[in-house]
Amino acid sequence: MADRSPSEERAWQGERGAFPAAGSLQSSLGDETASLPASHPLHAHSPISPSWLPPPSASPSGPGSSAPTSEALVAESDARAAEILQKLEAGRARVFFQAAVVVALLVLAALPILPGPTWLRALTAGGCLASALTAGLFYFIARDPKRYSTRWALGSAIALPPLATIIIYYLGLYSASMTFLTVGIYFYGTSRSKRVAWGGYITIAVFYFLGTAAIAVDIIPDLAVFSVANVPHSSRFYRVVMQQVIFGLIFYLARTSRRAMQVALKSAKESDLAVRQKEAQLLEARGELDRALRPAEGRMSGQVIAEYRLGDLLGRGGMGEVYAAKHEHAGDEVAIKLLHPAMLEDPTNVERFLREAKATSSVPSEHVARVVEVGSTADNMPFIVMELLEGHDLAWHLRRTPQLPLEQVVQMVEHTARALSDVRDAGIVHRDLKPGNLFLTDTLPRRWKVLDFGLSKLIGAASLTKDQAVGTPGYMSPEQIHGKDVDHLADLYALTAIAYRTITGRPPFVGDEIAKVLMDVLARMPESPGTFVKVPVEVELVLAIGMAKKKANRFERVEELAQALRLAATGELDHETRAKGWALLKQHPWGSTLKIKL
Repeated sequence: MADRSPSEERAWQGERGAFPAAGSLQSSLGDETASLPASHPLHAHSPISPSWLPPPSASPSGPGSSAPTSEALVAESDARAAEILQKLEAGRARVFFQAAVVVALLVLAALPILPGPTWLRALTAGGCLASALTAGLFYFIARDPKRYSTRWALGSAIALPPLATIIIYYLGLYSASMTFLTVGIYFYGTSRSKRVAWGGYITIAVFYFLGTAAIAVDIIPDLAVFSVANVPHSSRFYRVVMQQVIFGLIFYLARTSRRAMQVALKSAKESDLAVRQKEAQLLEARGELDRALRPAEGRMSGQVIAEYRLGDLLGRGGMGEVYAAKHEHAGDEVAIKLLHPAMLEDPTNVERFLREAKATSSVPSEHVARVVEVGSTADNMPFIVMELLEGHDLAWHLRRTPQLPLEQVVQMVEHTARALSDVRDAGIVHRDLKPGNLFLTDTLPRRWKVLDFGLSKLIGAASLTKDQAVGTPGYMSPEQIHGKDVDHLADLYALTAIAYRTITGRPPFVGDEIAKVLMDVLARMPESPGTFVKVPVEVELVLAIGMAKKKANRFERVEELAQALRLAATGELDHETRAKGWALLKQHPWGSTLKIKL
């Protein structure tokens, strides 16, 4: 790893736990020794493979990067559209020339059994060979879209119709064989070049008109296999005129289709450009966010708290600030979270801050950040000293990769399940699980850790929020929204919603207004994960159980969720869980609306 200063190696993701993020992720992983008994259902999957974890955290929008300009995007979009049209043109040409070769060879093969003068059959054989060779040459050229230029297309439009007319004269200018000329008019009529379109149409129409008109007035004899020598002249003239009308209509249809395709392509190009511009703006905003999250000096930088000298301000939130710090004697690096002075006026804020410290320190888990010390400054400002984590949270990874491979999701769920299992055993409910509160460390062995117990609650204890709904709307369980007393099944629901987000690339519920999101959590099923990404059906069943509206329908323990997701990912989900998932989806299919009582 390249040498960087400690401040450059860390970034802070808002007020979501005292855990800074390193500048880059380790690319190799060591074996993980879990602090779980051998009989634990998650113990068997503790080693982490490098290929299962998110890629190295390289930001695509560094300090010197900027979003592409509108002019550059337009130019790139035009170039892509031209390339697509050229490939389409060459692809159509290959199919047409292949068909021409096949038809010519079929007629040539049938000549020995067809009637007619010897000289005419010989002339037709020559026409078939010439047509096959000419069409084959143009097919070979069209194999490379870059070589198949307007010049070559126009050449084929001029060379092939006369040869085809010779063959059709033998078979019968008034017979069904002339339908191939109609196909040719449509093919050339849909060309992006007007010269090629009109060249093909005029060449075919003129040669056919000359042949049929000459036969109609008896200038040349009709020696065809399907002759009209005994047909009245009036019928012949009618056929001559009507065929030209049909040729004209076919050409008009071809050009109209071409224009419609151009309009559709233009609309698609404009939509693509709009999407790419939004992506560029998002990339630029992401860069600005990364720059805003870089460590910098804060109001407390340089001061000493509990023998720790505060360094860079890693993050600032609504309730407090987080600083990198170093022990003046031992040299240990830690993160110190301070309650903001303005929050001291409300005793509830202080109690919530201390409750976070108590909750975090009471969970003996390697997947929860370790609390080193809790105390107050000389002016009664409470602080929490915690281990300094290097890495990034899940939200950071999802800003760069909208969705993660299924195996990575399974690993994340397993690690988080271990943390939540220990949290549950400690009698605590987290109540605010979301991507910003799941953190992947860089230090070996790499682990996912649960952050920010600021909204946590001791089971059986009075809540600081009373009957209020607390949490992050898109990841709150229905019982949380109702403001009811919650247990570990609310955290299980949130973890399942996070798994849905990382698998599909989008949250289970989205909306411009919080009220809409909350109502959707209560009254709607998310869209099927298979709508957005290819995923095993068994995984969908596990997600449906984990996000069941009624907590009685969910898995009983978070370990069961992790184990079921592991089995579902490998197609080994047990029959009982499959049946439970299908029963829930039969009652409430993906995307359906539920009737609820408010």
